[in-house]
Amino acid sequence: MKRAVLLDVSAIMYRAFFAHMNFKTKNEPTGAVFGFTNTLLSIIDEFSPDYIGAAFDVKRSTLKRSEKYKDYKSARKPIPEDLVTQIPRIEDLLDCFGIEKFKIDGHEADDVIGALAKKLSADNIEVYIITGDKDLSQLVDDNINIALLGKGEGKERFKILRTEEDVVEQLGVKPNDIPDLFGLIGDASDGIPGVRKIGSKKALVMLQKYKNLEGVYNHIDELSDLPGIGKGLVKNIEEDKDLAFLSRDLATIDLEIPVDYDPHKLQHGIEKNRLYNLFKNLEFKALIKKLNLKEQEPEKEALEEHKKNSSKENKQMSLFGGKVSEEIVVERENKIITTEDMFEDMLKKAKSEKIAAILYGDCGISVTLKSGNYYMPLSHDYIGSENNSIELLKKFLSADIEFISYKFKDILNEGYEIKNIHFDVMIAYFLLTAQTKESIEVVLHNETGDDFPLYKDIFGKEDPSKLPVEEYGEFMMKRSESLYDIYKDLKNRIELEDMHDLFYNVEMKLILILSKMEQEGIAIDPEYFREFSLELSDKLQELKKNIFKISEEEFNLNSPKQLAEILFMKLNIEPVSKTKTGFSTNVDVLETLRDRGEKIAEYILDYRKLTKLQSTYVDALPKLADERNRLHTTFNQTGAATGRLSSSNPNLQNIPVKSDEGIKIRRGFISDKGNTLLAIDYSQIELRVLAELSKDETLIKAYSDGLDLHDLTAKKIFDIDTDVTRSQRTMAKIVNFSIIYGKTPFGLSKELGISQKDAKEYIKRYFEQYPRVKELEEKIIKNAEETGYVKTYFGRKRSVDGISSKNGNIKKQADRMAVNTVIQGTAADILKKVMIEIDKKIKDKNDIKMNLQVHDELIFEVKDESVEKYADLIKNIMENSIKFKNVKLEANVAQGKNWAEAK
Repeated sequence: MKRAVLLDVSAIMYRAFFAHMNFKTKNEPTGAVFGFTNTLLSIIDEFSPDYIGAAFDVKRSTLKRSEKYKDYKSARKPIPEDLVTQIPRIEDLLDCFGIEKFKIDGHEADDVIGALAKKLSADNIEVYIITGDKDLSQLVDDNINIALLGKGEGKERFKILRTEEDVVEQLGVKPNDIPDLFGLIGDASDGIPGVRKIGSKKALVMLQKYKNLEGVYNHIDELSDLPGIGKGLVKNIEEDKDLAFLSRDLATIDLEIPVDYDPHKLQHGIEKNRLYNLFKNLEFKALIKKLNLKEQEPEKEALEEHKKNSSKENKQMSLFGGKVSEEIVVERENKIITTEDMFEDMLKKAKSEKIAAILYGDCGISVTLKSGNYYMPLSHDYIGSENNSIELLKKFLSADIEFISYKFKDILNEGYEIKNIHFDVMIAYFLLTAQTKESIEVVLHNETGDDFPLYKDIFGKEDPSKLPVEEYGEFMMKRSESLYDIYKDLKNRIELEDMHDLFYNVEMKLILILSKMEQEGIAIDPEYFREFSLELSDKLQELKKNIFKISEEEFNLNSPKQLAEILFMKLNIEPVSKTKTGFSTNVDVLETLRDRGEKIAEYILDYRKLTKLQSTYVDALPKLADERNRLHTTFNQTGAATGRLSSSNPNLQNIPVKSDEGIKIRRGFISDKGNTLLAIDYSQIELRVLAELSKDETLIKAYSDGLDLHDLTAKKIFDIDTDVTRSQRTMAKIVNFSIIYGKTPFGLSKELGISQKDAKEYIKRYFEQYPRVKELEEKIIKNAEETGYVKTYFGRKRSVDGISSKNGNIKKQADRMAVNTVIQGTAADILKKVMIEIDKKIKDKNDIKMNLQVHDELIFEVKDESVEKYADLIKNIMENSIKFKNVKLEANVAQGKNWAEAK
């Protein structure tokens, strides 16, 4: 039986777009095209179709359904700009695959698909409709199946609805009854109104009893006897009768539209040279390799021929299941290492080949060589004993082999030493894309086009140690194999993007340093935190008492609904803003009320602040400490697109710095007996970077003369010659940093508590006094518009989404991101470079450890007698290892028995 696939183009391209939003060349966004290509390849591989057709939607305003009901699909957001620009590319892609495109004025893709599917079915051709839209399930018959994108279970890519029973399980009704269902419940996404307050459960009760809308309305007097159908709903059903039948009409796929049906036109084949040129323009290097595309291939070659030339057993040669690297033309054999002899054989091969990709898992480690894949269990008694396995792994990692992995830090933190940490794929991918916190599955999918289901999607909640070793080993080996295969391409791209130094001499060297810091941790005083928590509890009780006194009743302070009722109904306070669910009580609203003099708002803000401090830090931190009362945070090298390190589990970079409570939290971080905490931070590093990059003479002179920049700015924006007050300096400091972060007059006015007019004037005066700063910002934005990315002083790149957007808000946000990335990213690179220089000097010392990095601050634990020595050494490194041409970097030194004293 012949088989056809019909593509719901909108469903596929939207899903692809949102899955790969940050994919782009310097000229255009490409994520939707990339994702669409991978989905198309998966579809062809899964269904092996003889025929393919692709149905496109048309403008809403031209739809015949819009003539019947003017609000049909009116609430839908416009197509994102970056997706609109990719639609012609998707059309080109379909042309390259020889896939017939269908678009009919006045009719949606659903109608086109329905009409084509019925004609194909009538010709006894099996049809699979690829969509994310369950509405199309009304088409299911003996020959027509629905393949729902991304809904498959386990390793399945699609959820297939083949029978009436499948549709009933999915929607609760048979295919023919789906329009009746939507007649009652409507569809908010399509603007189909339905009947007021009728949801699926109530609709199914009525349809199961009375079959269809006619049956429901013929028995209107009996409806209130059904479970859950009260008299109020019956009234809605009566009053909305016309809407119900209109909604059914809108939800019914039109099978009679005029569609040019010719199965021969639905045959398909790849024009390989044309596809190569498209992929080359889009910079889809992995897909070029995956499909083995080259220039000047024969113009047309049937897809089926490629599939015949491949087999399930030799996927390296397969058009749709192949690996990335052109060098690998034979399938690697998967082996589970069960004896020392097998281990020695693997080690010998690895030493000979000089390079290996490794991936550390919960129960073992997978190894990929050019010649084969291996999985070495560590938690099973396979190689004599678990301890013996660990010793063999140590031997392997100490061999003269260049290792490739994903997140080497995970292996180091388990206590293993690795002789040659050569290439971390996670960090390389981050440098090339500025994508943060991507999982290995996402990275490998984006680089190879293959699917890598998450562990939970395959094995659920099963403990890895309880799985058959072969199954878990296969899971691991697939990933290490792909790490090996994408390594050379990533390495070449690092070189082409001129980020060799940043990758090898900064990011890769930082891995060992961060691992040591994480393992060392920092000590806390649990008794201090316990007492502080009691103190906070007393303050919170006092605040609650004050709040309830004003409200004259007790209520749930954590319930926005109850709080809104107290503030705006009982106390009759004038509301600030309203949401869909009622009056807002968010922070902005409460701050506005506080500024109006409402004491209850001030108390609630204090209550929320102290509650968060208590739950997030004071109570939580001691629970995360080890048996030595030391906290071990995780430093994320790929956590921020600017290149800054982030911290998690626990996050020690977000402890408030300005409040008394934040200082008190820091007091709980202590040194061990006989040690001192040494804290060294940069003085205004981002402003110094701004001065260096802008070459603004006033800024440079201020730093060279040792002036207080915030004091100087205050005099300039407030136009004063006298001494600057404390509040004026504080305001000027906020203005100085607002320029870096691209704060708008509105944002600045809120932070300073002044009018937008005054805030706008302050920004204007700032740029008048520091004119080269404005020139720098304009230059950064212009370069980003031309190239699509920005670069830091040290060559770190970041793509800037929306930099050419016609949407004013998106454009302004992109402009701010561009400027901020250059300045903050340069400062972040400086911190990383000095950490490496400091580590060179202290790594073999027993009287000092580097414990924390918090943005522009480094914290060390030092033997008491060595504090002065290391204070001078580290201050010198921080001030002199990075040499700017125009501005000197300065560092401040503080010390104490706790972190608060060292601030």
